[in-house]
Amino acid sequence: MVKSQMSSEANTPITPSRVTRSKPDMLASVRGILRRRTIELDAIREIFRAINATSDLRSILDTITQTTTRAVRADSTSIYLLQPATNKLVLKATTGLYPHAVDHATLELGQGLTGWAALHRQPVAVRDAWSDPRFFPIPDTREKPFKSLLAVPLVSQDRVIGAMNTQSHQPRSWNEGDIEFVALIADVVAGVLERAVLYEQTERRMRELAAVAEVSRAVIAPNYVDQTLRVVAEMAAHALGARRCSLLLLDEDARAYVPRAIYDEKSNTPDEPCWPLDRVPLLNVESLSQAVIVSDARAEMEAEHAGWVDQAGLMGLLCVPVTIHERTIGIMNVWSGVASDFSAQQMELASTLANQIGLAIENAHLIGNAAIVREMNHRVKNNLQNIVMLLQLQMNDERKVTAKEVLHESINRIMSIAAVHDALAHEGFRLVDVKDVINRVVSLVHANMVRPDQMLEIEVKGDALRLSSKAATALALCVNELVQNAIEHAFVDRTRGKISITLADRGGTLEVVVRDDGRGDSGGAEPSPSLGLHIVETLVADDLRGTFQLSRTAQGSSASIIAPISFS
Repeated sequence: MVKSQMSSEANTPITPSRVTRSKPDMLASVRGILRRRTIELDAIREIFRAINATSDLRSILDTITQTTTRAVRADSTSIYLLQPATNKLVLKATTGLYPHAVDHATLELGQGLTGWAALHRQPVAVRDAWSDPRFFPIPDTREKPFKSLLAVPLVSQDRVIGAMNTQSHQPRSWNEGDIEFVALIADVVAGVLERAVLYEQTERRMRELAAVAEVSRAVIAPNYVDQTLRVVAEMAAHALGARRCSLLLLDEDARAYVPRAIYDEKSNTPDEPCWPLDRVPLLNVESLSQAVIVSDARAEMEAEHAGWVDQAGLMGLLCVPVTIHERTIGIMNVWSGVASDFSAQQMELASTLANQIGLAIENAHLIGNAAIVREMNHRVKNNLQNIVMLLQLQMNDERKVTAKEVLHESINRIMSIAAVHDALAHEGFRLVDVKDVINRVVSLVHANMVRPDQMLEIEVKGDALRLSSKAATALALCVNELVQNAIEHAFVDRTRGKISITLADRGGTLEVVVRDDGRGDSGGAEPSPSLGLHIVETLVADDLRGTFQLSRTAQGSSASIIAPISFS
């Protein structure tokens, strides 16, 4: 009916009065077109001015979205850029969607109307986007109020680099002028955006390299640990674009990771709580063996730490372990003030910085402080004196033993001291894992002292204790002597037996018990005091400041050492 009416109007003769009535309409239409073209040209000029004024990608994107929204009288404009590595479109700028969705909201190439426009390299315009089968609502973008959508691809040198969409709250039929104008902007800015992205990536890589170089300089500088860590924390925060970076180091006494260096843009942030060694505050994370990304730490941490995160105004967390010789000795926490999924590049850079921190800590402990070198020399000197003392005692021993037996006993004593030094060299810290050392000592004694016809089992059990090198050396020598003594006297007429060494921490007091199921007091006369037991009594009293007791029953012998746990 409309068509016939138009045809009828077309065939009606035009009278002068009719022409006069149509002139205002024609002029208004021309004026409207001119106003629209003026608005569009002004918008393009504004975009070019912004491009020429800065190389900052974020500023350019914001100008494009804001200017386009005004020019087409829409309610939102959003730009998505393609990440070639993942083939995903990532929201990089918007005027109407939830601001926190920027850098987090994503679409697969081809997904949704915007992804469809990018994949097929052509515009798509729909009046009712939600009823279109291609539409895909992106979570956490708050786009529910928007009804109509116009999307165009961003193509540079025949490469899709992203897509741009414009949305309106009210249902809207997009005309050819709207589609042409938005497509024109996309064509104009696509190449500029590609160069801006490359420039930003280059700038970021330069900042990252500068940060790594700065940390490397700190590693080789003769500073104290805390000074080095403060430099590293600030450099890491700047390089990763984070609000806060905190470095927590393992405290053996407190059995927790304790904050040692902090950089925070806000000066009034409350003190960060420690991370207990046996209870990682992150829910569903048992151990800190690799980097962990937490988008919303308030929801994914236990109550105490979640409360601190809320008070500090933090949310996103990138937690990276700091390791030395495959042992975690600290953690680096990188914080943002908003929910954040840190990128793969940020995680890679953080891991690199954490490795540098490990080197810095090791450097500061081993060569950064001349006092440590003097301490190492002092340890070697003391242990050489111990060896001399043991050999002198051996010379004064009135037992009738062969030269081979003397050498076996001396070798075992020297190797017990060497086991402590080996543990220090591997761990890189002043405290020694005594259980590990005693296992090594027991293996040496078993290999050197047990007869071929004997089936003796030697077991080490109990708590894993960490002592100073001096205390560990004394304890290793004591266990060596007690095990040698048991092998030599308790199983004279036996081919089978068992020796057990039990370690226990009795609330700050060390208890070591060496038991055997040998002859005990059933062998007749009480054996004369041996050189080994004399050595044990001397070491326990002088070096461990403790007590030594030996008892024998029909079921075997039991030797116990009780001493305060020493960390110095």
